[in-house]
Amino acid sequence: MKLAPFALLAIVGLAVPALAGEDSPKPAGISATKTSPEIEVGSLTVGDKAPALAINKWVKGSPVTSFIPGQVTVVEFWATWCGPCKASMPHLSELQKEYKDKGVTIIGVTSVDPRNTLAGVEKMSAEKGDTMGYTVAWDQDRQTSNAYMVAAAQPGIPTAFIVDQTGTIAWIGSPFKMDEPLAKIVAGTWDVAAARSEFEPMQQANIGSMRFSMAAKKKDAGAMLENARKLVEAKGGDAETMNFVAWTIVDPARGIDFNSNKKLAELALDAAKRANDATNNSEAGLLDTLAWAYFATGDKENAIATEKKAISLAKEDEVRKELEEALVKMQK
Repeated sequence: MKLAPFALLAIVGLAVPALAGEDSPKPAGISATKTSPEIEVGSLTVGDKAPALAINKWVKGSPVTSFIPGQVTVVEFWATWCGPCKASMPHLSELQKEYKDKGVTIIGVTSVDPRNTLAGVEKMSAEKGDTMGYTVAWDQDRQTSNAYMVAAAQPGIPTAFIVDQTGTIAWIGSPFKMDEPLAKIVAGTWDVAAARSEFEPMQQANIGSMRFSMAAKKKDAGAMLENARKLVEAKGGDAETMNFVAWTIVDPARGIDFNSNKKLAELALDAAKRANDATNNSEAGLLDTLAWAYFATGDKENAIATEKKAISLAKEDEVRKELEEALVKMQK
């Protein structure tokens, strides 16, 4: 999971507990799952008014206290541990430089979790320098993260929200894919209604992912199994989703007892196989997930063999070291 092109947040507790955010009407056609009386999963979509930013500390750049009429703001969510987030930083910096004189402000918002601290964020923003050449904000209370990510049913990072000149969310998606919408939004030629129609079916699917995430956060194996089955049925051919399902279940840090939850382990193995089939067994991160899925089912031999293959495909020394440490654990 950790090496997939989209880092899911199930294991860091994004969705639970949800904190108070800006109220937003429930969009037509989107069912919502409550995380608290204030936040509903799926209650925020493209075309809605952007929630206010509630930031505890501005780590880099000038504070943004409100969305200024006539200017465009990109609110991007990330974490220090997220590989894809780090990979997107130079691109975000280039976009900020390109659009600085056109009234665009890019804000990287990050929140506390077991692997993400204010000290770590300050260290990274300082070390990255110009390759993190945009505003950086620390959302200690997760108020902004919940108001955007949970409300919009976005389970993974990096995710960007483009707020247009009227304070409306005009686009939601990966920062790797926002060049065209950003250019059109700045130019005033973006079709928000069409973007909403395209976004909402994906959001509906994400609501299922968030339900699964919340069950995982509570370590409710029964609810995890039920919602994971629905995700496999609905998106069994999507590598990212299947890897998300599998890793959320088999992540050793979660500590699920698979002796008493064999069906859950078997489902994780099925999902992991689907993810690797979809990518021709070519991605180290997905193979690592598959190895842990084999391990969860008690198939130590295939777990070790698969982890060795993952190590052979790892391109970065840091990643290879992490996988080698996983292999040692499996061999004990």
